[in-house]
Amino acid sequence: MRPSFIVRLVNGPLFDPMVYLRLINENRSIMLDCGRFSGISNKELLLLDAVFITHMHMDHFVGFDTLLRVILHRKKPLNVFGPEGIIEKLISKLNSYTWNLTSEYPLTINISEVLEGSLKTVSLNASSGFGERGISERGRSGNEIYADPRFTVESVILDHNIPCLGFAVKEKFHVNIRPDMIEKRGFIPGPWIGLLKEMIISGAEGDIEIETKEGKVTHSSTELSEDISVITKGQKIAYLADVRFSQENLDGFRTIAADADVLFIETFYLEEMKDEAYIKGHLTAAQAGEVFSGIRAGRIVPMHVSPRYHNRLDEIFKEAGCVCPGLSGASGEENP
Repeated sequence: MRPSFIVRLVNGPLFDPMVYLRLINENRSIMLDCGRFSGISNKELLLLDAVFITHMHMDHFVGFDTLLRVILHRKKPLNVFGPEGIIEKLISKLNSYTWNLTSEYPLTINISEVLEGSLKTVSLNASSGFGERGISERGRSGNEIYADPRFTVESVILDHNIPCLGFAVKEKFHVNIRPDMIEKRGFIPGPWIGLLKEMIISGAEGDIEIETKEGKVTHSSTELSEDISVITKGQKIAYLADVRFSQENLDGFRTIAADADVLFIETFYLEEMKDEAYIKGHLTAAQAGEVFSGIRAGRIVPMHVSPRYHNRLDEIFKEAGCVCPGLSGASGEENP
């Protein structure tokens, strides 16, 4: 299956956990957590539709100021999701700056708190100095907190001595175009393929003009879908950072992360410190391996390793049950 997301562990396994997901062939992306970072270009930040924050400890949230500095002039709104308290915390960040020169800036930031059974949301505008606000709350059923035509994001509230969110990004389904049928029909590949995919994903119907060696032909999207495409299971990315190893946490995370293609998961301690891990609400590498097996994920990507183990990364990876990438993997580049 050709992936729909290009996925990158921004800071590698050793530093602030952050995953950047870009939609292939689209100028859009999302990000999971937003700690200190240096491995994302301004161009990539400008593509962000949404940021999903597990909790507001500094190593998961401090990078928001850098992100805001880059996107402050743009027209596209930014959606931010986090646990209870993120509205107050983010407004406090914004209130620490002076906004007397932003009256003509179009940026809107929509902040949503993920609560049991509901989403509480506030919209803030740069044009008003992020000062005018009105909070609304709507009920939600299930775990979905964000819906896009191509994917959804699901979340559960977990325990890190404070509320902490786990996330799963799920492609609704994957559209595979058969090159053998394109060749058989005499079609010339072009932008029409992207249009066909968009129409299949959105459920729209209509005619599509196609270049062939004999000239242009027109076919209905329904006819083309049946003839040259195959619909398969979508890609699924799971993300778990800063939770204690408890049955309640495991059961909650399994509801959204089962059968994920890739699991990004903290491996903060080695098993030798499992008691400390429990007290502080973190996972050991061995426990991360158990989570990986329990949700039947396709691949595990360890991250958020405690500084005390930065010279023992091979032990972390071995205990988690995967191969340490060594120095060559420090960038955290992933293409599941």
